[in-house]
Amino acid sequence: MDSNAKPVKNDSKQSSKALPPLTGQRLAVTEGLKKHQKEWFLGFRKRVLEEGEAYVIAEPSTPHEIFHAMDVEVVATPWYSAMIAAKQLSPYYFELSESLGYHDHLPRYMSLPLMSSIDNNPERAPYGGLPEPALIMDRLRGEFPQRIGEQWAKCYENTRYFPIDNPGQSRMKPRWWEESRYNWENFYEPHRLDFVVDQYKELIREAEFATGKVFNHAVFVEQMHLINQLADLVDEAKQIIAKARPSPIPLTEQLGNIMGVTWHRGSQWSVDHLKAYVAEIRDLADRGVAACPNEKVRLLWLNNGLWFNTAFYRAFEEKYGAVFVWSMYTNYLSDGYFRHFTDDPLRALASRHITSNDQLHLPPCMADWIIQQAGDFGAHGAVMLVPREDRMSGWGTKLCAMAVEAAGIPVLQLEASAVDARTWDNDKMTKMVEDFIENRVLK
Repeated sequence: MDSNAKPVKNDSKQSSKALPPLTGQRLAVTEGLKKHQKEWFLGFRKRVLEEGEAYVIAEPSTPHEIFHAMDVEVVATPWYSAMIAAKQLSPYYFELSESLGYHDHLPRYMSLPLMSSIDNNPERAPYGGLPEPALIMDRLRGEFPQRIGEQWAKCYENTRYFPIDNPGQSRMKPRWWEESRYNWENFYEPHRLDFVVDQYKELIREAEFATGKVFNHAVFVEQMHLINQLADLVDEAKQIIAKARPSPIPLTEQLGNIMGVTWHRGSQWSVDHLKAYVAEIRDLADRGVAACPNEKVRLLWLNNGLWFNTAFYRAFEEKYGAVFVWSMYTNYLSDGYFRHFTDDPLRALASRHITSNDQLHLPPCMADWIIQQAGDFGAHGAVMLVPREDRMSGWGTKLCAMAVEAAGIPVLQLEASAVDARTWDNDKMTKMVEDFIENRVLK
């Protein structure tokens, strides 16, 4: 931990140099992102609905890059789930799920868009709902996803389901974010990479058959290099925010901009957008602009984003000067995606996704990375969202919380869902965070 990162108690006698606040609630690049997302989805629906082009629904830790190299659109399940949650539709869909006899412990990110497809109501669903995909792609990570994917594919007439099996790592080594950039072949173990590469080759054959398009190797190589550029830009943004006192932007601005380019990774637009993002936050930091001029406490947000209530991240600024400065979305694209390669980009791609779930959600990988970020950002504490319905992630994050606590960083665990608003009691959760700040962080 940074020895200079001690929280400052909220003492009215204390004076501080006034800093200009961030004007409005959004960066200029955020408005550009919103415009791009709208234009992209309009283009997506034109290509798919009007012109009959094939597209794919895919879980995030799967090789979207293969489809990008085929000029096949990809809709990520967390993105669409986040859209449903942001439009306050998750209670309706989850109540529909229960009325149809599905039990209440399904992983929310996949079961939420599944219910949207079963409901099949374009007037209710975000962007008019998801049309029939050529393929639904997921990774095997528990007892539920495969069954959900199979049932989801049956909602349509000609949709194929393709699960990917990522074998577990047999040698758990520390500091994966340093090893994975250049030493990924040895770090992720050749026999595991062989197994996943064989699946990717089969996926390419399946994708070509299902979409009628051809995998373009030259485009794939170019996009893999662009993603490495993107990773370097994300790291540059992370360094600016981590070093700035106070933070120049709120966590809400990080979430949208980084996730927006993640779903469009490999495109020239994603690189250009991140260059503008880095330039804007550097300018804000250089001018001393503050997301919260009264900043006294720096917090980490652990686990998935609270997509139906992102305002919660800013709820503690005025009273406590408490700012959420980091989440896994801040820089996983940098630490988890960069892969130096020369002659085998498909193998490099396999190494990118083979252990990503472990790194983000399971100990010891998750805890080691978080402890590193806490030191980089000068964090005084962390708030962790523990999903009650995803057992692998729920158990893993609780063990992670113990490790982070052992490193001297207090952790508050909030049991709820990232996309199910029914599990969220805002008054209760707000009081829990306030008590945490007063009694554990500021003590």
